[in-house]
Amino acid sequence: MGIPLNFQGVKQGNLLSTWQASRTYTSSIDSHDIYVDEPYLSICWDSAHEHVHAEWRAFANSAEFRSGLTKGIQAIRDHRAAAYISDSRKVKVITHEDQKWIKEKWIPLAKEGGLKRIGFVTAESGLGKLCVEDVAVLCADQGLGSRTFASMDAARKFVSEDPYSAA
Repeated sequence: MGIPLNFQGVKQGNLLSTWQASRTYTSSIDSHDIYVDEPYLSICWDSAHEHVHAEWRAFANSAEFRSGLTKGIQAIRDHRAAAYISDSRKVKVITHEDQKWIKEKWIPLAKEGGLKRIGFVTAESGLGKLCVEDVAVLCADQGLGSRTFASMDAARKFVSEDPYSAA
């Protein structure tokens, strides 16, 4: 059973050239591969592309932020996922305390679970973009292949590369 993902308003070619902005794409994500489905965040295993996919939908307070990311660790472990995409276009801020938590807790657990590469899709501008860029640097500094992108296509291409090639 797939869940519908709404990509209305996305310019054709930004995801896959066969999708049209006015259509709703139905993924092949089974309900048991959904780890978080909250108003502020969804996390699931994308078996078609073999990566964990997180989509930040709205503001999350620190407790929600950390709880959601912790459930993402379970997705990494369950699938021995080497790749992770975080669609962070709606992120408004990541506090310094949460960035420290990511560095000290989340990244080591993600690497232990098998994660090699993480791609962040960012907003075009704003404080959220700067915060996500800071987190991407934290990930890279801790040994993960990590980059930011303007599109899902670019992020997906990056995370699907050989995880042992230069990041």
